[in-house]
Amino acid sequence: MRKKSFILYGVVLALLFAGCAQKTQIKAIKAAKVSDSAIKNIGVMPFANDSVSQSAQIDAAIAGVEIDGSKYFNLVDRENIKKVMEEKKLNESGLVDLVSDDSDMGLMQIQTLVSGRVNASSMATSRYLETRTDYSTCVRSKKTKSGKTVCSQYRKYRVHCQANNYSVSTQVKLVKVSNSSTLFAKTYTASSKKTRCDDSSKVLPTKSQQNTALAGDIAKQVLRDIAPSYVYFSVTLLEDPDLDYSDAQEILLENALELIEQKRVEKARELLQKLNNSLGGQSYVALYNLAVTEEALGHVEEAYHLLQQAEDIALQTALVEEISVALERTKRNLNEQRKAQKQLGL
Repeated sequence: MRKKSFILYGVVLALLFAGCAQKTQIKAIKAAKVSDSAIKNIGVMPFANDSVSQSAQIDAAIAGVEIDGSKYFNLVDRENIKKVMEEKKLNESGLVDLVSDDSDMGLMQIQTLVSGRVNASSMATSRYLETRTDYSTCVRSKKTKSGKTVCSQYRKYRVHCQANNYSVSTQVKLVKVSNSSTLFAKTYTASSKKTRCDDSSKVLPTKSQQNTALAGDIAKQVLRDIAPSYVYFSVTLLEDPDLDYSDAQEILLENALELIEQKRVEKARELLQKLNNSLGGQSYVALYNLAVTEEALGHVEEAYHLLQQAEDIALQTALVEEISVALERTKRNLNEQRKAQKQLGL
């Protein structure tokens, strides 16, 4: 029995140490789902059934999109679009007419229009009871072995509670003005649940308040589809040498990992390049960590090639999961990066 306890203790320790592997966060650019360059010159029309300011929130979200400090969209002012809509009595079926507008409102530049409809904005209320414990009122006591009286049961009581389930569903469509073709269409949903009980001073938001906030969440969802954006990954570093490192080489590895933890990635890359050269490019640990620094600096193609080298060396002895995962990630991110660069005109 004691032997089993030691085995179990060893397993627990192994799991704990496995969970303590050093990690770093890196970002990668994700391409938009719409690649047509017409999306850059865009305007947002008033949405149908819009009681939650959906079109205004999408307009504001589009206005705020910046990639590496540069505006991604050329957004036409909503008031100008609204005026022309009123003058021409346009609806979705007449979007293409805007391209020939001869007003001085700057609408000639519109190449894509965002239209849509709020399909649903709802709030469902339910009521229930929750049990509470009153620790100031003892209903049953008992004596301990030492003769001390302690409470063995406190008073229980129930309170009335209310739960509000909020939900918004919005249909969004992007139309290319020159030929009225649909560039992108999708229905988005957002929901939330808020609760309160009678013994709380909390006030539940109204349907209008909460669903307007949910419309803001939908606007963010739309942006993740129609504009390039950055996504973040947690990446595991390799800390244990795979070869017989000299003392100086071990210090290089330790210092590089410490620099990565301090977010000094460029300096860490310098040390890892020095380490890799001193090992003749034959350490998959050095190559892998060097690849992570390249990836963190946005050099995804270089990272991918380094990981291929690391895998070729590692496979002579074992399959290293971290390398396999990193290869799949960088291959996917490299493809996204190339598409995003075209969208950004780079």
